[in-house]
Amino acid sequence: MSLFPSILVPLDGSRTAARSLGCATWLASRLGARLHILSATPRELPAREELARLRVPEEHWPLIVLHQAPAYPEGAILAALARHGVGLVVMTARGQASEDPAPAEPEPGTIVGHVARAVLERCAVPVLLLPPRYRAALPWERALVPVSGEAASDEALALAVRLADALDLQVHVAHVADSKAGDEGLAARARYADALHHEYPGQLGELVSRALPHCGPEACRRIQEVALGRGDVAAELLALIEREGVSLLVVGWHGRFMTGRARVLKHLLQAIGCPVLLVKPEARMPFSLKVGEEIE
Repeated sequence: MSLFPSILVPLDGSRTAARSLGCATWLASRLGARLHILSATPRELPAREELARLRVPEEHWPLIVLHQAPAYPEGAILAALARHGVGLVVMTARGQASEDPAPAEPEPGTIVGHVARAVLERCAVPVLLLPPRYRAALPWERALVPVSGEAASDEALALAVRLADALDLQVHVAHVADSKAGDEGLAARARYADALHHEYPGQLGELVSRALPHCGPEACRRIQEVALGRGDVAAELLALIEREGVSLLVVGWHGRFMTGRARVLKHLLQAIGCPVLLVKPEARMPFSLKVGEEIE
């Protein structure tokens, strides 16, 4: 069974949004996934006319299932996820709005447009986001997964390893202890100068093993390096992306752009040219305890 049986690409007719097609069609072909294209439009057009308006190259037309939805873009995207069994959304950080004149140094909050932000915050499936500086470089060769000790990064690592096994990629794992952080994640355990050289690597090894309980040994062998560092998290990750020629950044997060480590994510999205796969932790079933007569 394919890792992502169906892939959804939302398009608005802009050149910027159409850049996601190359990456999406490559992924669909490598993973054996069905490729869906969604346009939210007030007036449905003939398929050929709409695909041309969306700037979809003709050679891709036979591979695509086109959907036209008369709704606001984010609402149409979210509604399509369950309807078509979508396992992955591929989209650019900004669409039509990115083609308007913009300041040379955009505000961090404007790196991701309102449609992409709504999808990222509200959908449960992974989203492959192409940042404003995206440079197409296919096939992918290396994935980088920052880990923190939280459930979100565990699931991101597990997905990255499975994806790497399907696409023949190397996986690099990195943890950067933020010297400005409080008692949070692994950073709370690096309390003295030698921690990165003694107990810290063992703790990180345990974290990596814990994140991969359902991945086979062949998939786990995709991990080429576990890198440790200290300092500014975004700066350290950017240096690693550049040094290793990273093709894909896989990040676990909780879906909120205004809190916690989202500041690091926004900084990375503003600076990098590789796509970012954003993975949320799966929702857990609520636990309830029955007592008294309900037990009998």
